[in-house]
Amino acid sequence: MRFPRFVWLLLCSPLSLFSQNIPNLGSDTLLEAACWNIEWYGNTGYGPSNEALQQQNVTKVLQSAGMDLWALSEVSDSNAWKALLNNLPDYAGVITNYVQVQKTALLFRRNMFELLRVRSLLPVYEREFASGRLPLEVMLSIKGSAPDTLWVVVLHMKANTGTNTEKADAYDLRKRSSEALKDLLDTEHAGHKVMVLGDWNDDLDLSIYNNLATPFSKILADTARYLWPSRELTLSGQRSTVSYSNMIDHMLVNRRMKPCYVYGSAKVFYLQNYISGYGTNTSDHYPVYARFDLRRQAKPTSLEADPNPPTTQIWRSGASIFVRNLPSGAILSLYSPDGRCLYRGPAVAAMPAPAERGILYWEVISAGSRQVGKLAGE
Repeated sequence: MRFPRFVWLLLCSPLSLFSQNIPNLGSDTLLEAACWNIEWYGNTGYGPSNEALQQQNVTKVLQSAGMDLWALSEVSDSNAWKALLNNLPDYAGVITNYVQVQKTALLFRRNMFELLRVRSLLPVYEREFASGRLPLEVMLSIKGSAPDTLWVVVLHMKANTGTNTEKADAYDLRKRSSEALKDLLDTEHAGHKVMVLGDWNDDLDLSIYNNLATPFSKILADTARYLWPSRELTLSGQRSTVSYSNMIDHMLVNRRMKPCYVYGSAKVFYLQNYISGYGTNTSDHYPVYARFDLRRQAKPTSLEADPNPPTTQIWRSGASIFVRNLPSGAILSLYSPDGRCLYRGPAVAAMPAPAERGILYWEVISAGSRQVGKLAGE
């Protein structure tokens, strides 16, 4: 939908937002994280029909709510995404590179975080993750007097839509994809601080499909490793969408992040209290947020402070990459800053460097261990 320039300026001006007094939920001492499905954001064929008004409302919420991290689903137009970033100078952002129109993205405060790496997870489970909506993993360095590292996974699972047969299949896909994600978190991120945020498209007590057992039972049962802040909302009868009574947007943290969660802080941000017509002009989902106190951490999980520091040495010189002390049978992967895998396979002492210039990220996986690092560019 196109508007004359003067209409666009009127819609986007601060004066048009006077009636939307979005409260600031942030604090100076805690980390606030939120997930929000912004319903076909920027797409002219689906979702809210007034794209300018949707962008205005979404921008106002993101500017005003005081969150430090925003995990977004259904970002559906590249120009709308760029405009959103331009309107949020305090935030940096990354967006997934999968083919599907409904993309996941992460916004993070520039003064709190530095981007280290981005990648898509579990590509062999493409069908399970809604035929290609692979989880987006963002590795962030936490700035401050006690530097640390945080891994944020943003996901948007298969929706409960279609015929009964299709809904049964979707339920099975959510079950299998969540179990695959758990296996990855168990093995690759056991020693890291991890948050998984997004639209899980199902609830944590009973499934929204035929009241079956929740498809996330395997994660729920592993209370030693995982905590669901959003489970408090399920048990108290909250909802995360405008039209349905269930909680389907969730927040999951692993064992290293559990001590940081401020119990009772998980909330649904019912924005219809602040935006008139919210369900038709902004989104059919509400944001879900929680607070975390990073001062409670037992010890940092940054790469530099890992209790088992990497022994592998990898560096680039000219057109070659050199490797020392690679574990037996290890697989080396090289990634661009936007998460593209440039190489994956065995490594030798000297090997040709990818044509990609600038900083690269490397990952070495061997039996029982995972090492990651940054490869300086030339």
